[in-house]
Amino acid sequence: MGPPQADRLLATLSQTLDWQQPKVTVYGRQHPVPRLTAWHGNAGLRYRYSGHTHTAAGWPTALLPIKTAVEQVTGKTFNSVLANLYRNGDDCMGYHSDNEPELGHTPWVASYNLGACRELTFRPKGPGSQRQCLSVPLHHD
Repeated sequence: MGPPQADRLLATLSQTLDWQQPKVTVYGRQHPVPRLTAWHGNAGLRYRYSGHTHTAAGWPTALLPIKTAVEQVTGKTFNSVLANLYRNGDDCMGYHSDNEPELGHTPWVASYNLGACRELTFRPKGPGSQRQCLSVPLHHD
């Protein structure tokens, strides 16, 4: 997909997905997550993360080109997507493990970026402070 198509897709998704800003509880206090989110997937699929249970109503038409493109590149079939809308440079996503039981023992997780370049950073698990993180820039395409 080229930049003009990516620009159109970003505009469409920004306007049509059901964006929400859920709250999470950290040390007994509720805080809004620092981004907007929209979870979609195969109809009836349930997914629980950050204390929220979501039930998918199906794939919005606007997301199908991304789903198809990612499946063609990876050779895998994806049943859901957590879309994140970063409104500015202050919005972010913390480290996470993608280890919810619904994802199975060895889940496949794909990232696709539209808009400003963002770093996707992988941090090894386990003891030791000398671990190296790996950061990959995700470009608008």
